[in-house]
Amino acid sequence: MNQNTNSSRRKFLQGGVLLTAPIAAASAVAMSASASADDSLKARLARLEDEAAIRKLHESWLRQLNAQEGSERLDGTVRRITTDQAGAADRIEIAASGASAVATFDCAVEQETPLAANSTLAQMAHAQGFGSIRQTERRVLSVDFAKQDGRWSIRGATLRAL
Repeated sequence: MNQNTNSSRRKFLQGGVLLTAPIAAASAVAMSASASADDSLKARLARLEDEAAIRKLHESWLRQLNAQEGSERLDGTVRRITTDQAGAADRIEIAASGASAVATFDCAVEQETPLAANSTLAQMAHAQGFGSIRQTERRVLSVDFAKQDGRWSIRGATLRAL
């Protein structure tokens, strides 16, 4: 009877070990999934923070560009750039390395082209303070950004037809 009791205990303990193995494995998988979910959330949060920083820098740059009425202008003739409310949503593509990005913005561009003073009409316009032609066009502004030491900066910008 003593041998029978010992073998029953062994079988009971072995059965308990067999039953807990799947639970331990499931727990390890759940911990691994939780860790990868945390990493995914952290990556998404970092991307959203970068996109917000890029938008803020872009808006600041546009304000500065639009305020420089009499000074050097983008493409020589651009006087003012504003958001195109009827255009597509902003598109920001951040590189996998996180060190650069390209953003495209639909915008309305006001251009100013000086009139040549070789005609009587142009001379009269210049005399009255209207020596240029202004027009507004819908365009796409493409801006290259770089990230150094955790801060975004603008590397360059180009305008193209819509």
